[in-house]
Amino acid sequence: MAQIRALLKKIFGSGPEQVPPEDPLDYEKVVHLDAENLAEQGIKAAYDDLLQQLQHYSPNPLDVTEEVSSDAGSYTVIAAGNRYEIWGATFDSDDDWARAAVAFFQIVNANLGQSSHKFYALYGGNDLSGLFLTNEQCLLAQKAIKNPSSRPYMPVMEPPHYGFPAQGST
Repeated sequence: MAQIRALLKKIFGSGPEQVPPEDPLDYEKVVHLDAENLAEQGIKAAYDDLLQQLQHYSPNPLDVTEEVSSDAGSYTVIAAGNRYEIWGATFDSDDDWARAAVAFFQIVNANLGQSSHKFYALYGGNDLSGLFLTNEQCLLAQKAIKNPSSRPYMPVMEPPHYGFPAQGST
């Protein structure tokens, strides 16, 4: 039987080739953020820069304010009554970038409650970027992009990767 299959494959070919799905992300729409810049009192500035795009999905974006205390050595961002403490005397400074990224994406996505889109992260650290995607677009990208660290994700305050799709993480 195996010989017959081999002969049929030789005559008729082995069937349609499996073509990997194409990367569906529109990289022209990616917004560069840089987690270090966000952590260094840059969340409101990055949010203000994103407002024009955000208004396509949320016509009445939330107001964002910052509190910086040189006395307490702290940086806090406030949006919709929520306080996001980015750094201060009681925090481990190793997590400042992660806290800033998580806060930024939570604030942006708090605007998108009824929208078909969410603001997803790409990359991390100084390369941290964001992109508005539907859930379907995000799932397609996660399947199509081979390198896990290049897939869109949602930052979360869960060490050690904070949602980043690192090699070998879940």
